[in-house]
Order: sequence, then structure tokens, then C-alpha cells
Amino acid sequence: MRRLTTRIVVSLFGFALAGLVLAQDAPAPATPTAAHPLLRHRVRECLRIIDLTDDQKASIQAILEAAAPTLQADADAVKAARQTLKTALEANPADACAIGADALALKSARETLRAERQSVLQQVEATLTPDQVSRLEGCLAAPFASTTGAGAGDAPTPDSGE
Repeated sequence: MRRLTTRIVVSLFGFALAGLVLAQDAPAPATPTAAHPLLRHRVRECLRIIDLTDDQKASIQAILEAAAPTLQADADAVKAARQTLKTALEANPADACAIGADALALKSARETLRAERQSVLQQVEATLTPDQVSRLEGCLAAPFASTTGAGAGDAPTPDSGE
């Protein structure tokens, strides 16, 4: 009988603790910026390690600033298409035609965003030397590291001797 009482007390304590943890407020989202996450994190992180000249930095900054509104609009279109597809999937009863059309719209929006990103990357690569292009492509092809921990920007460059 004593074991049963202990188990009940421990179980109730566990449920109470789980309730407290789940009742906490979610962390505040990071403040959004105008540039798309690809431009904010990965490309900029990789550009930091390829030894850009001041002229290259200025022209790349101009390219990224010019592309930011288009990329943001494309990213918003993907987000809206995802939400539309999610709504269609949650409808009761589900309409297969609407789901198919929404899935195709999402695919199209994602392809548009991907094409725009590739266009921006080609413009950036046009301002770089062949050595810088190969280093940039190597950095972008590397597994994506956390931006809070040791990322690609913290890794030694091939010519640094480290």
C-alpha cells in the first residue's frame, strides 16, 4: 500500500511539473529583417571568410539590398501557399482538387524563390575572383552549422594554415 501511495504522489508531482513547463510562455521570436534568411545567414556568413575587397563588399551589398524586396515577396508567397495548403488539408471533408491545386501552387512558389536565390548568387559570384568563387561554393556546400554555435565563419580558411 505504501508503494502505491508513493507512486501516486510521484506521478502527481510529475504531472504538475510537466504542466508548469508546458504553461511557460514561448520564447519571443527573433526580430525579422528585410532580407530573406538565406541572405541573412548562409551567404553572408560564407562571404565573411573569403577575403573580399572594399569594392567587392560594396557591389555585393548593393546586389543583396536590391534583391531583398523580391526575395522577401517570394518568401511571403511560399508562406501563404503553405498556409493555403494546410487549410485545404485540414478541411472536412477534404477536397482533393483543392489540395492538388494548392500543392502545385506551393511547388511553383518554391521554384520561383529558388530561381531568384540562384540568380542573386550568380550576380554575387560575378563580382568574385575564381578562387573566391570556389571558396564560396565550398562554404555553401558544407553542412549547415548553427548560427549560434561554431559555424562556417568560425572555421579556419584553407590558406590560413590552421
